Amino acid sequence: MVVHRCTIHQEDGTLVAADVQLYLEEIERDGVGEWYGTISVTESMSLLAGHRYRCVLDAGRTGEFLVRRTTSAGGSDRAAAFRGTGVLR
Repeated sequence: MVVHRCTIHQEDGTLVAADVQLYLEEIERDGVGEWYGTISVTESMSLLAGHRYRCVLDAGRTGEFLVRRTTSAGGSDRAAAFRGTGVLR
């Protein structure tokens, strides 16, 4: 997994969080690129399982993703598992 910093937006473009740590895995399966990983979520962020968001990585690439679940990461922080829903450009 590669670590990135990113911003996260709701589908309507509303900023959810900035300067968030994102752990990204990219693979190619049957000629199709897939991406998924986890995001470090603080108590002030409201990423909800089953909802779609858009991330903009520190390198300028962007893509939409679906939060699959959130779990406790110790203390008040959580980890949100996600899967890309399209191409990460």
